[in-house]
Amino acid sequence: MQPIIWQALKWPATEYFTMKDNGQGKLASGCINGVREQRPFCVHYEIAITAVWQVSSFYIRQEGLTPTELKLTSDLHGHWFDKDNNHIDAFDNCIDIDISLTPFTNTLPVKRLQFEEHESKLLDMLYINLPDFELQKVQQRYTRLGSHEYRYDNVSTDFTADLPFDENHIVKDYPEIFTRIYY
Repeated sequence: MQPIIWQALKWPATEYFTMKDNGQGKLASGCINGVREQRPFCVHYEIAITAVWQVSSFYIRQEGLTPTELKLTSDLHGHWFDKDNNHIDAFDNCIDIDISLTPFTNTLPVKRLQFEEHESKLLDMLYINLPDFELQKVQQRYTRLGSHEYRYDNVSTDFTADLPFDENHIVKDYPEIFTRIYY
């Protein structure tokens, strides 16, 4: 798969994204540089994804004025563990993750689940708000609108967006928030 570059539309930032087969699934990687709320950031992430599109682990590292890192692993049954293998019960039943600074993580439930046209699915998500590294469990709904379009609803905030996907079911654009400028 060719690299993808997304540009943020509400703050100055770009993401360089790649995804590669790692023999057991995929490794998705992103490098996001920008400024949000007058704070510059440089965030790198890696998401290990199984052959059936479940997140087995993720690692996020922020460079700069406040270096921070986070690594969590999953047992693939909705249980998450920190770097010392301590169970984090606050995120039980979260299979997918949503990283705030990238549109890629909206791809995860779409690729993992089978949707009939106009079918909706309500999901518990592990949400990572960057660059603050705030983690929370949120409910999100995905509805298949067409072969390459899904409606995203954040149940907690009433935010809704219709997301177009490419032929690989990777998010193309996130209306008014991100646009793809390469590939």
